[in-house]
Amino acid sequence: MEAGTPKQDIATIENYSDADIFRVQAESVFAKYIPGGYSPSRLLRLRGRSMSYAIFAFAGCAITFFGYDTAVMSQVNNNSDYQQQMGVAGGTNRDAAAIGGLVSLWFGGFAIGAFVVGQLADSIGRLKTIQIGCLWGIVGAVLLASAQNITWLAFGRVISGIGCGHLNTTVPVWTSELADPHLRGAFVAVQFTLAMTGSAIVYWMEFACVKTLSQSFAWRFPLGFQIIFLLIILAAAPFYPESPRYLAMKGNLDGARSILRQCRISNGDQEIQKEMQDIEFAIRNEASSTSVSFSSMLFKKDNLHTRRRVLLGAGVQIMQKFTGIDFISVYAPNMFALSGFKGDTPALLAGGNWFGYVASLALSIYLCDHVGRRKMMLIGCSLMGVVLIVGGILSHETVANTTIDPAKASRFGAGVAAILYIYTFIYGGTWLTTCWVYPTEIFPLASRSKGAALATIAFSIAGGTINEIIPYLINAIGFWVFILFALINLAMLIPIYFFYIETANRPLEHLDVLFASKSPLVWRAEKEFAEKLNERMDNLAIMNAKMEKEELEQA
Repeated sequence: MEAGTPKQDIATIENYSDADIFRVQAESVFAKYIPGGYSPSRLLRLRGRSMSYAIFAFAGCAITFFGYDTAVMSQVNNNSDYQQQMGVAGGTNRDAAAIGGLVSLWFGGFAIGAFVVGQLADSIGRLKTIQIGCLWGIVGAVLLASAQNITWLAFGRVISGIGCGHLNTTVPVWTSELADPHLRGAFVAVQFTLAMTGSAIVYWMEFACVKTLSQSFAWRFPLGFQIIFLLIILAAAPFYPESPRYLAMKGNLDGARSILRQCRISNGDQEIQKEMQDIEFAIRNEASSTSVSFSSMLFKKDNLHTRRRVLLGAGVQIMQKFTGIDFISVYAPNMFALSGFKGDTPALLAGGNWFGYVASLALSIYLCDHVGRRKMMLIGCSLMGVVLIVGGILSHETVANTTIDPAKASRFGAGVAAILYIYTFIYGGTWLTTCWVYPTEIFPLASRSKGAALATIAFSIAGGTINEIIPYLINAIGFWVFILFALINLAMLIPIYFFYIETANRPLEHLDVLFASKSPLVWRAEKEFAEKLNERMDNLAIMNAKMEKEELEQA
């Protein structure tokens, strides 16, 4: 018999304490005041693979918006009308700080949105949280497109960030809780392939607008166009399934079971029943042992080591920002200018880089579940470190030969451009998917949305900090920025090797046991998990033998 949870060890939702039941009822009443969300009567009449594709499409649209919103400022920052309108056209240190600050404000709003999601997603459900995020995003886009001064635009950036924080924290959690264990990585990889597609769309849209229309239209139209994505998500959400794990947590076991039957590609009753048993067991186990508030997750030690999981989830998001991807993606034209190119060439090269980015993420759809999260992070940091060192050397030679031997400088510059393409491909194929799927897998059900929110807040703080200092770094140290991020990538191999456990192809409920190990070290946690799994299998064998003996005696 397959290893699972003994039926005798499972307490149903009805056996919770009165306090737990009251909490569930109170939250359900609160949720009723918010329109939209999940309804069995509206749910798409799809099953199995068709439902999986529909979930892919919905989540993909939400993450395409994230990619679009992330890259929307890449050419807006260099638009002359935008700079004059915002009062940052002088080229002074104050202007550089203001440009970087406007980019970073979005990350501040993103953090606020992620924090709010940690409270909302467990109270009103994943789908309603997504819809609220769309409303924030629509308001933000309207403010951005109509901005008349820097203060106006700053408020728009914060509000837009709040909406994007809602969506990008909730959607990966929602898809992870709906997906088959062996498809979780592919789910998120597909989403972020579309995210980079969104970034490519907005980049080339802005480039085309600059070349064919007025400077004012070239930055206002892209900032307003993102409303299209949000309206589609807002309208489609009520027709999609809620997370079965959320429904089970609220006591709706029949609804959770029904959604699992619709969403599983191989939906045999035995597999569904086993998954439901694992979910119920996890809820019961977490009810008495896990931290469920932000403060307890950060400061309280519990049996499931939730605080350690917060450090791992936040750590992977901080590390992904310190790989250096933002100094290439957000400030791409500036980086290609370091390659010695002039005129429109840096912008064209930066735009072409997005195509390689999208292709790398298509590769990660396969790699994420077949190679695993841990190996992808280790391989990615190793390769990016080496590639950036080579890029730094080539950039130095480009700068050194610009006036002495322009032809030689041009050859070195072409090498720098190639390095930037290779680096982006490596990052997209290894890190981008991993850093978003990992935090959705490592937290217990009771604190999963808050855990993902804390990881997203860490992403926002790291992103805001990096984007604020990158303009200074590029101006101050030039080609040394390559070497700096190369060394950071190589240094990150140490925490990844020691502390980041493999999560690919494992049920979320099994990961609860794995991350509850007394030791934070990978090999000790794996050893302890294997011992517990063998012990459970032995207990099941003894229980089955006892039940068979009782049946024979009764016969």
